Amino acid sequence: MIIKMLLGISIVFCSCRIGILISKKYIYRLDELEEIKNDFQIIENKIKYTYDPLENIFLEISELSNSNISQLFSQVAKKIKQEGTEKAWKDSIKKLDSSLTKEDKETLEEFGRLLGKINKEGQINQIKYVSNLLEIQIEKAQKEREKNETIYKKLGLILGIGLVIIIY
Repeated sequence: MIIKMLLGISIVFCSCRIGILISKKYIYRLDELEEIKNDFQIIENKIKYTYDPLENIFLEISELSNSNISQLFSQVAKKIKQEGTEKAWKDSIKKLDSSLTKEDKETLEEFGRLLGKINKEGQINQIKYVSNLLEIQIEKAQKEREKNETIYKKLGLILGIGLVIIIY
């Protein structure tokens, strides 16, 4: 009897934990989008006020950002000289292991299209445009988080309890 009770408790605990882990992807996505938006602000300021090459700007941002986003900027910085800015950016976005959705990545790809090909004002305008698109994605991510985070947590608990009831 005690073994059944412990097994039931562990099943409920594990299913709750799975629900929490699934719900965290919404938190991670929102954090990553906000991090990227902040990084774009840094890029914009660096382009405005310094004459650093993009490679150096991306390396500096890779040191300031969290792990997933840091990898993105680090990879781009390494590939810029060999592949060019646009190709390096697109390839790095495709290889990015993160919580970002396909739509988020398409928005980010927009950033690399003209970067390094146009004058300073054009690049700043491109950054502002993509930042506005990112703001829309952040709003969507917030709504999805609010909607889905508690659902997955509760669903994990309910499925765990249901599984225990079915087993016993």
